[in-house]
Amino acid sequence: MALQKRKFVIDPGSKYLSIYGDALMYRQPNVAVIRRGRTTEVLAYGDEAMAMRTLPEHSVLVRPVSQGVVRQPDVLGAVLRKIFEKLIPVTLFKAVELYVPVPSGLGMVERENVEKAVSGGGYKDITLIESVLSFLPRTDGGETMIANFGAGVTDMGIINSDGIVTACTVDIAGDAVDEKIKNVLLQNKNFKIDSAAAERVKCAIASLYTVDTSSVSVIGQDILDLRSKNFEITATQIAPAIHYCYSRIMDILETLMTSLPRQKQDEVRMNGLYIAGGGALMNGLTDYLQRGLHIPVYTDKDPETAVLRYTAKLISDPKYSKLLKPAGK
Repeated sequence: MALQKRKFVIDPGSKYLSIYGDALMYRQPNVAVIRRGRTTEVLAYGDEAMAMRTLPEHSVLVRPVSQGVVRQPDVLGAVLRKIFEKLIPVTLFKAVELYVPVPSGLGMVERENVEKAVSGGGYKDITLIESVLSFLPRTDGGETMIANFGAGVTDMGIINSDGIVTACTVDIAGDAVDEKIKNVLLQNKNFKIDSAAAERVKCAIASLYTVDTSSVSVIGQDILDLRSKNFEITATQIAPAIHYCYSRIMDILETLMTSLPRQKQDEVRMNGLYIAGGGALMNGLTDYLQRGLHIPVYTDKDPETAVLRYTAKLISDPKYSKLLKPAGK
């Protein structure tokens, strides 16, 4: 008797760990409180770990993934095992297949770490999929440009019905924008804030529009008198940080497109650029890219979960099966 198959998409992002499929949507911060001994003991993970005001004795708060790379596969594996035991328990006559979207620029060792981490959760049928390829169901099969803006990396590429035409991964993403905001405020305003405050500023007022009067209050340190103060930050003040990061991404997208033969360039210009990921929510990004690249730009209706949803469509459609290769094969 053939086993019934259950398919799940796992996205181990730098900021969030997401699991999607079979009526399940799990999405929580990719952090864990652990205690190391002969084995890695997970004391809390996700929202529970973030809510801890004090850590238990001999424990540390860790982020197993940074800049799109699994740095601590044992921690991620232990977290996944706990999640699987709770949400995807082993059941008789039901096999589980796991599909993991990864940055196209991951090296062999980095891919092995992803496989090691996910298999540490207890299931061994694992397939890695380049995240730009996940968006193939969104296209008509012609040359289309993709940009997936994550927290640790931005994955960009051009895809068609045969797979990936060209792609690259850069570490200019949400975390880099936060760092740039911190640096700009420190250099120009002598005002020091932490990464969490920089992210709040980014989400509240960051914009690629040249005229934006938005502002937000944030607590930080005046480095001249070393006192904590409440500062009013404007969109204009952080604009250099935003434009610096996104202009570099636009330059890379243009390079990807112009590296193609002329006929394929024309097809990309007709089909346009599809953007997703948390960074796609940047105010003014669609207009900014359309003006700079002179091509249509489309933003997903729910960009933060787009890679999950389109990977699920990719793995459920038999016409894409030739593009899927299980890990380790």
